[in-house]
Formats: sequence, structure tokens, C-alpha cells
Amino acid sequence: MKDYDILKAKLIIWDLDDTLWDGVLTEGGVNFRPEFLTFVEDLVTKGIMNSICSKNDFDRVKEEFFKSGNQKFWDYFVFPSIAWTPKGERVKNIIKNMNLRAENVIFIDDNQSNINEVKFYSPQIMTALPEQVPKMIEELYLVNEYDFEHTRLKQYKLLEQKAAAKGESSNEEFLRSSGIKICIKNDCLENIERIKNLISRTNQLNFTKFRDENIEETIKNTNSAYIIAKDKYGNYGICGFYSLDKKENKLIHFLFSCRIMNMGIEQFVYSYLGRPKLKISGEVASTLEGPVPDWIKVVDNIELKESKPVKNDINILFKGPCDLYSVLSYIDSECNIDTEFPYWNKDLVYILAHTHTAFIEQTHRFSPEKLLELTKLFPFPNPDEFKTRFFDKKYNLIFLSLLTVTHSGLYINKNDGSYAFFGYANRDITDENNWDIILKSLPEWAKEQNIIMLREFKKHYIFAGNPPVDTVIKNLKYIKENIAADLVLILGSEIHTDKVLAGYENMAERHRILNGAIRKEFKDEFEYIELTDFIKGDEDYIECINHFSRRVYADLAYKIIEISNKKLKSNYLKVKN
Repeated sequence: MKDYDILKAKLIIWDLDDTLWDGVLTEGGVNFRPEFLTFVEDLVTKGIMNSICSKNDFDRVKEEFFKSGNQKFWDYFVFPSIAWTPKGERVKNIIKNMNLRAENVIFIDDNQSNINEVKFYSPQIMTALPEQVPKMIEELYLVNEYDFEHTRLKQYKLLEQKAAAKGESSNEEFLRSSGIKICIKNDCLENIERIKNLISRTNQLNFTKFRDENIEETIKNTNSAYIIAKDKYGNYGICGFYSLDKKENKLIHFLFSCRIMNMGIEQFVYSYLGRPKLKISGEVASTLEGPVPDWIKVVDNIELKESKPVKNDINILFKGPCDLYSVLSYIDSECNIDTEFPYWNKDLVYILAHTHTAFIEQTHRFSPEKLLELTKLFPFPNPDEFKTRFFDKKYNLIFLSLLTVTHSGLYINKNDGSYAFFGYANRDITDENNWDIILKSLPEWAKEQNIIMLREFKKHYIFAGNPPVDTVIKNLKYIKENIAADLVLILGSEIHTDKVLAGYENMAERHRILNGAIRKEFKDEFEYIELTDFIKGDEDYIECINHFSRRVYADLAYKIIEISNKKLKSNYLKVKN
């Protein structure tokens, strides 16, 4: 039974014996599970933290990481609790020390009694057995947040350092000695993505919990500002945001990152603003009552540390489905890397169509007004699917995966040649013979309404094909004429597998048809990476033909590094140690 949701996880707490490694440390030698260690690293790159709760000797555990050559993985864990005492209270304390909520934590242990004990102390915690971890690994691609600079890990390491420094002193004594400084800045639109991220992710110190769909307009029409904080332990970056309606003297937004919890910053800022009206929504892990913290100093400026500092004027874009994310975990860069991968937007719509060549083309071919018009008639496309930097002239090199093209259903508008994107490429929704299958999962009361929508859709659109060869060729010709960057195409594997998910049937043949047409049409006009070249056997496929073993992703990374450095005439990319 599954008791976890990787999309909710902010922290995973690992047992060690017969979990992270095979064997029991006190009974002899142990062997780390390499796929679990890789998962730990991938979690950090997704901004999900890792901790340890194990019944063992701390020094001996640390020594095991070092002597086995896994020192770098030891550094990926925060607030490890390694002792011989029961785990229930220790897990609860890890969560408390990291300023998290149990409902955002997964505890992994091979011993059901340990899981039961942890559940007793933290009833809302998610749990899993070691044998469930491979499935968890497969599901990680669903998390669409990336932290390639490991900024969040550095922040929790800072929190860990502060906790150790605090020792037995009172919290107020510790805060007074910490030298906390904040600056309040109003250029919110210059940092809008970080502010949006705060609004969408922050719960514990989000006093209004208003998930603002028009945040830019809110900022323009209110007194809005973000807060940067630092102390002698480090810089916390943008850690707070508010919007104040001055006419009503009422806060529309008032929220802070949990990483500055218990520093008194939210109380200080509320008092600094003159304690305006504030309707608190839901539970908040702080109170704004009581004396104003006098250990915080407001300064004119604190240098904002960018999560992705500009390294030089070389820029690379990776665009495509989740295969490219897995590749980037093997690459270090001395240039600027941008990504455009599928993600869940604020309305919990999965944004995937933007990775298709047809959507890339039409975002450039049509005006913004026309693109907005295309979103009005049917539930798809979503406006977010027209957001791309693909044609930005700053890019020197673009890697585009074509795996979406053979898997997803594409439709062409009969009147204006625009595109819509729905379902699978092997199931034409304009064919009424497919409607029973398409609507099978819906309750009876919903089917009639959807049939009306499908009939209307059929009036306007025709199916582009399975695979949509002619359309993709046309798209690529347009793209080639309108980008300044070198374009490298990643072509799907042509080696058959019996591992099939819905929509992936006969995919090797579809890849073979599309790849052959592209090679014939463009010959040497593009550089190609053939995923077929990396498949050694069926074990290299995970679940289906478009998901691969770690070795395949590593080999693909090496090829990307080779091509990049050759085209850019310098070693800007290298294998991550």
C-alpha cells in the first residue's frame, strides 16, 4: 500500500541498515545501494532534502561513507540523527529543527515497528518501505522544480550550523548574538519568479494563503516589497513578501519562507508596517503578537545571491520531456544553462505541449493575441503552453528532445493552421470510434457534455498523424529559419521493448518512421543524438521506451558534453564528479 506522495515531499528521512545499504553495520560489512545514493543526489537537485534516522554509532556511520568512497553523499544529508535511542521522538525533532511539517516528510525504514512508532509521534508523516523506493525513483520526474546550484541544501546546512551553535543558550540570546539584518526592497517585478515561487510553496508562514493568479497586477496596484535577510551565518536571499493595500490599510499578501522561522522577522516586519489589518487564513506556525524583536536591524541593501549566477555570455537551452532533466544531474557547466521541461502550473494543469515542435513553431508564428484566442474555445491549449524562450537570440546552442512528438496527440486547425495537443498520438480523438475508450473513465453524467465538446472539436481540427511526420518536418524547417542557435535533435530509440505504458504501444516503429524522415529531409543540417546508440539491452528501459536506466542518462550526458564543447570550441561542460 502506497503511503507517500513525492509531489508533497520536502524531506526524506532514511534508515540505514537494510535500507540505504544492504546489511547491518554492527554485524559486519555493508554495501551501499548505488541507485538509492543516486536518488539522494537527484532529490537534492529537485530541492528535496534528505536526513538520516538510524540506530547506529554516529562516528562509525560517517566513517563507512568516507572509506567506501561515498563522502559526497554524506554531505547531501542534513540533521542526521544516529544514536541507539528510539526513532519516534528523533524523527519528530528532525522535522521540528528543519521548520517543516510532518505531512511534507517521507520516512523510509525496513522495520514496520519503527514506522509505527514514528507514525505515533508524527501522525501525518508519509512512510515507505525500501522496496517502494524504486517506484519513488520513477515518480521523481513528476516534481518540476529544479535547484541545480543546490541552494536549498546550502540553506539547510546553514540552519544545521546555527542549531549547533545555539547549543544550550536561550533562543533570544542566540538571536541577539546572530547579527540579523534585513532589507526591504520594492523592485518586485525584477524578482517576480522568486516571489511566485514563495507564494506557491509557502504554507507555514503564509498568513493569507492567497495563491494570486495576477500577482503582477497586485504588485502594480499596491505597496509591495520583498525581504532579504542575512546574519553572521549566511545570506538567506529573498525570504519574505508582502502586498499592502494602502487605501484600506490591509495586507493582501504576508508570507515568509520557513527557513527564517523563529528568527522574529515576520513579527518585526508586521510591526514595521504599523500592524495593518490582516485576515489570517488557516493555521500559521507563528504569532504576530507580543513584543517587537529588537535584535533585527534594517539596512539599505543586502546583496542578493542569485541561484544561478551569470558565468559568461555562453547560453545553452535544454527543451523536452523529463529525459533531459535526468541527464543534467551528470553535467557541470562553466556557462549558463536554461531548461524548459514539463511542469505542473499553479492551476495543477500539467504543461507538456510546449515541448512539441508544433507548439514551438506557433509561439513564434502567431501574435500573442492570436495565441490567447486559441485558448478560449476548448479546455486546451493552456496559456502557459505558449511560454518559451526558444527563439531568444542569446542562445548559442539548443538541445531539443523529440520524444514528445511521437507520444502525444497533435491536431491541426482547419481554418488557420494552428495546433492543439491532446492525449496520445495513437488515439485520434476526431475519430468517433475512439470516443468510448477516451470517455471510459468518466461517470455517465459527464460523458454527454464531453461528447458535445468532441463533436465541436472535430468540426475545427484534423488529426496530424501517428507519428505526425509531415507536420514535424514543416515545424523544423520553420525553426531552423528563425533561430540563431545551433540546434541538436535527440531522436527516440528504435529498439523494441515489451515494457509499455498507455500511449507507448509500437513506439519503436513510430520512432523509426519519424527519425528516418528527419534524417532524409535534413541530412547534415542538424546534429543528431540517437538514443538507439545507448541501448545495450531491455534492462536499459524503465517502464517504457522513453524512460531509461541511469547508465543511459549518463551516456547521453557524455555525448551532450562532447557535442557542446566541440560546437562552442571550449570545454564549457564537463562530467560532474
